Amino acid sequence: MTAAARLLETLAEWGIGHVFCCPGTSEIPVLDAIAEAEAQRRSGLPEFVLTTHEAISVSMADGYARASGRIGVAYLHTNVGVANGLAHLYAAQVARSSVAILAGVKGRATLPHRALTTSPRLLETAAPYVGHAWQNLRAEDLLDDVARALWRTTVVPEQPAILTIPQDHLAADPEALSVPVVRRGVRQGPDAEAVRRAIALLLAARRPVVVAGSDVARRGAEAPLERLAERLGAPVFVESRRDLERWAFRTDHPSYAGLFEPGAPLMAECDLLVLAGMPTPLEFSAEVAALPAGVPILHLSEDPAEPGRRYIPVGAVVGDTAAILGELAEGVIEDCAAGALDARRDWLARVRQDGEDRRARWFAGVTADAEHDEFSAAVAMRNVADVVGGDRLLVLDGVTSTLPLLRFLQRTRADSLFTTASGSLGWGMGAAAGVAMARRERVLAIVGDGVVQFGVPALWTAVRYRLPVTYLVVNNGRYQAVVAGLSKSKGAASARGQYPLTDISGVDISTLARAFGVAATTVDGSAGLRAALGDDLALGPADGPRLIEARVNDQLWQ
Repeated sequence: MTAAARLLETLAEWGIGHVFCCPGTSEIPVLDAIAEAEAQRRSGLPEFVLTTHEAISVSMADGYARASGRIGVAYLHTNVGVANGLAHLYAAQVARSSVAILAGVKGRATLPHRALTTSPRLLETAAPYVGHAWQNLRAEDLLDDVARALWRTTVVPEQPAILTIPQDHLAADPEALSVPVVRRGVRQGPDAEAVRRAIALLLAARRPVVVAGSDVARRGAEAPLERLAERLGAPVFVESRRDLERWAFRTDHPSYAGLFEPGAPLMAECDLLVLAGMPTPLEFSAEVAALPAGVPILHLSEDPAEPGRRYIPVGAVVGDTAAILGELAEGVIEDCAAGALDARRDWLARVRQDGEDRRARWFAGVTADAEHDEFSAAVAMRNVADVVGGDRLLVLDGVTSTLPLLRFLQRTRADSLFTTASGSLGWGMGAAAGVAMARRERVLAIVGDGVVQFGVPALWTAVRYRLPVTYLVVNNGRYQAVVAGLSKSKGAASARGQYPLTDISGVDISTLARAFGVAATTVDGSAGLRAALGDDLALGPADGPRLIEARVNDQLWQ
């Protein structure tokens, strides 16, 4: 039995059900092992899912890992395949997704030389985007190295890992090869003294604000967060669009206050900002504050490097998000006689009313019914929010259309929305396919036309495996985010109303989808979009992929 065959067994022992792969010649021993296993009708081994581009392999592995709670594995081909997957590996890193990259490389004899598709610094290329990078040095260590890479993706705070495997090692048959014991990363409980200090800060606050981060959803910690918010009487925001990776708090909960906006006037009155289960917010530029200035911060994080990375907190608790929130909820016992709870309830009412006023202004500014030339991305997103309801499984990679959607959207189902804060264009195409494969229910992926042009190969894989994903493409024919940036810069382009290198129109996306075998339709108004989404709601997991192209105008709405 070859090492490649034992590799398949190791992946199976680790519960890896799918490996997302765009193979090359360096993977021949693995392909032979797959063929041999199929000939012998061996069951229980992972299914290798064929993609036609490595970026799709990585984003599918990422989406699969997020939606399943298991390790997502992508098998890439040498330096060129790793290079193709790096942008989406960054997306997995930002999301702290458990993604393992196995990269087949040429045999040891060619590695020191200038051989085809070899690089002496391949691991250095990937190292900024992973928490563990290693080259398998001896065939007899292969399975240990694979198990170590898988394990490292589960070590909190989770990070992707990469292991490069020489082709001749896969073809070897070392006698000492054995399947290692399966291990998982340990989730750490919080320090008792840090919890006591955090409780004191919470009880002393009169105008607290909680921001629910993606780790709340990742750890299934919505319930303890709700208990903490209810006992404390504090408003809860979901991470800002800039930081959002997965939705973490029900919009129908009495404490829900909307999307976090650090520049909102009321935030200046906050006397304790609780960052719950999230890293330090991403900084878009040094001139734009990621958090309200001067507000004390209590940071609850699974990564000890995060508190103080950008803002020095008055308190920090490091450990498992669910455990921290559970202990804080149990420890917050309010003395009603002191009037603190009444003060917080008044604050909560003010914050919620402010959110409702902003939401009313958004609804007033965007009509629900518009056709043809009046049909904007914001109008389309209002219609989407109306039709899909609060529990539809969503993947968002619409860039400029995502914020309008989040302003209208309701979320009543836990961990049912996945997006990316990475800026890695095209991620949503493969990620949605990975989420669909993990959950085996129909996914609605809302993507931009630029995202489609980066992620077209995902359509082939979605068709081949009849994945239940519907791509709603918001097509405005240009790189709208770049246009928005130019408009805000007040430079020559903005003054002249000319935006160079932003026009990507001319692609009939529905026809493109049909060329891959995807059933597709085009709409250019509210009525058509509602009808198409209504038809989509009737589809089941066995109906295969669909695409709805919504042709909108180029009106910006921020």
